[in-house]
Order: sequence, then structure tokens, then C-alpha cells
Amino acid sequence: MLSIPDLCGDFLKVIFLDFDGVLNSAKYLLGCGDFGMAIDPTRMVLLRRIVDATGAKIVLSTSWREHWSKNMGECDSTGAHINDIFDEYGLQVFDKTPELRVKRETEIKSWLDKNPEAKSFVVLDDRLLSADYLNGHFIKTSNYFDGLDETDVQKAIDILNG
Repeated sequence: MLSIPDLCGDFLKVIFLDFDGVLNSAKYLLGCGDFGMAIDPTRMVLLRRIVDATGAKIVLSTSWREHWSKNMGECDSTGAHINDIFDEYGLQVFDKTPELRVKRETEIKSWLDKNPEAKSFVVLDDRLLSADYLNGHFIKTSNYFDGLDETDVQKAIDILNG
């Protein structure tokens, strides 16, 4: 079966994904009592809807990316946990932004510069990111208390399929 990028030549759709405040939230963490690296299953379902509707690939921009590697043997236990959770929802991490220890938007720009086939992208983050190239591509989740919501999902689908 051909993937979306294969069907569209060199065209790639990308979701730059933060975790804290997007895939988890204060509400979820308070409810489950886990303040470690917890991911809210209801947010994973929402992420899956974006991927299903767009064929986008997931690129980690979260600070959690330091635990993950394309080479499974280089993932630590947290990176393996990330893969397990994503696999449980039929999702897969495609890549991660470089760890340049600068502003997140600079790391995203670096990834985009190295991957010109990424013609359509959206950034899902709970922090305000500011850079001209993000205009029309950035969705700030409502707040850290709630994380990714239905409105964010529709905006992301519209941006990626627009």
C-alpha cells in the first residue's frame, strides 16, 4: 500500500507535535495521579483523527523527543514507551526536530529546511511560538489545563488539507 507522500510525489504533510499541554493536560494528570510522562488516551484519539484525515506524518518537537530515535535500539525506556503508546493507537513517529537547544520554532525551521518535501505542516503546541513562517501553521492548544481539543483537530485538518 502506498503512503500519502508516495501518492503525491515529493509532497509531505507534517504535524510538529508537543506533548505537555497537547497530548496531556493538568486535568488529565490530576485525574490519573501520574505526573511523570503520561499521555491522555482521549488526546491520542484526537491526534489519530488528524492523521487519518490528512495522511500527515508526526514529527516530535516536544522536549520528550530526546528519549526517542528512529533507530529503536537508541531509544531509552521513555522513547520505547512513546513508541508503544503511538503503536497502540495505530500511529507512528516519523522523525523529530533537531535538539539545537534554541527556541522550538528555530528547531522546527531547521527541520523544514532539511526536508523541503514538507509542503504542508501544522505545529501543535501549548506555548506561544512566534515566527513569520508559522503564520497560518500554528495551533496553540487552548491551555495546559485541557490540551488538544475538537476545535484544534478541525483547524489542523483544515491547515494540512488546505
